Amino acid sequence: MKLLKLACLGLCTATAGEAFAEAPALPPIVKMDASAAQPEPVTATTDPNVLFPDSTITYDATKETLWNRSTMTGDWGGLRPRLQESGITFGGGVTQFAFGQSGGVERPILPLFRQGGTFEYTGRGDYEMKFDLEKFGGMPKGSLMVRAQNWFGRYGNVTANTGSFPPAIFPAALPPVQDGQGVPYITDFFVTQPLSKNWIVYAGKKNVIGTADQDDFAGGNGTVQFMNQAFIANPAFLLGLPYSSFSAGVVSPREWGGFSAFVFDPQDRTQNYFDRLDTLFSEGVIVGGEVKLKTSFFNLPGEQHFGGIWKHRQLTDLRFNLDPTFNPLTERPRFTTLNDSYTVYGGFDQYFQVYDSESKKGWGMFGRASISDGNPTPVRFFLSGGIGGYSPLASRPNDQFGIGWYYVGASNQFGRIPTQLLGVQDGQGIEVFYNIQINPWLNLTPDFQIINPETAAIAGRSYIGGVRMTMKF
Repeated sequence: MKLLKLACLGLCTATAGEAFAEAPALPPIVKMDASAAQPEPVTATTDPNVLFPDSTITYDATKETLWNRSTMTGDWGGLRPRLQESGITFGGGVTQFAFGQSGGVERPILPLFRQGGTFEYTGRGDYEMKFDLEKFGGMPKGSLMVRAQNWFGRYGNVTANTGSFPPAIFPAALPPVQDGQGVPYITDFFVTQPLSKNWIVYAGKKNVIGTADQDDFAGGNGTVQFMNQAFIANPAFLLGLPYSSFSAGVVSPREWGGFSAFVFDPQDRTQNYFDRLDTLFSEGVIVGGEVKLKTSFFNLPGEQHFGGIWKHRQLTDLRFNLDPTFNPLTERPRFTTLNDSYTVYGGFDQYFQVYDSESKKGWGMFGRASISDGNPTPVRFFLSGGIGGYSPLASRPNDQFGIGWYYVGASNQFGRIPTQLLGVQDGQGIEVFYNIQINPWLNLTPDFQIINPETAAIAGRSYIGGVRMTMKF
């Protein structure tokens, strides 16, 4: 079983729930607006922490039809807007993935891999409920977010068939419970409280994937923009990070941009709720922060961000040397570990055209780069870039598109076992998508990827094509 864990590091979080337990992302980097007492509400296209807009929806039953209303289930006979007015907002959706893959894994030498050349179907559900705590007697602008997620079909879709470090269809492997088909897990239960227009604090159980190193044209949660994990969350962040865990932090929006800092427990609690609270930080601690700077090159909006994360917890040494302290008569073989790891990163986005300054719809360029310790982090450095945004077609103002390229610099400190089994090398890939808004609650996204995997000994180039369909309830 330890050997399987080694291979799981090669696939990062794509092929097994165990790998995800050692591998998701960061707490909320909230969109910053110094003119307001709390973060400006944003859509899922720019902030994965908010599945749908928080702004009040005005329903008109005399004009609303199944085709033109904002959600598939409508206003529930007027109940939905009344609940929202009283402080309870519901949101939810189902995203379905149907993808075919050729090439990829040629020799699935371990159960974590699957033979290349396949077609798979996966579904994912997101369900959320937000409480306005001010209307329930709490502090002004305070809120409680409760979110549940589940998956069904083929866990991870075609990801295990590629042999690549970043999962190709990343949202199809979330929540990261490989044997939990159909089971909804509460991934979020946290409070956000603005103290002033420049200071916002949050605390609670948080789904932390993909919420740092974000920009307007890449990131999110994989249901709107890119689907490859390389364009959702930096692969270098993944090892040793929980998917859902207890965290706390502060965000300080400023006119020039802003900054944030956070701390969270490294134990993954996707399947646990408020039990075992006495074990908080018993396995170490994770801290980090980020600075955002607004820019106005070409008299158009943009931003630059810089940050880092430090993890103090035991992670497997990539050389996979046997721990000399284990007792072969009573214990299974185990490998030596390292206690500290880090990643520093930077990124930017820059608009080239803005169609509507109020909604900030337009298109532009994005880029990211990071450097890590190289051991125990299996990604030594990472680069990505591309263009994206809203469609320039006047007849399709709500469609979105993206073209991205990434490069994974694999660690050069892998030991003899993974080197011989997997043939670890640098990898890269491209992804192209076009998100078609069929109506306000239904989107269809054709997507195509080409991937040169990091596991050269067992896999070759992959070609992946398919569609994603997202429905808002």
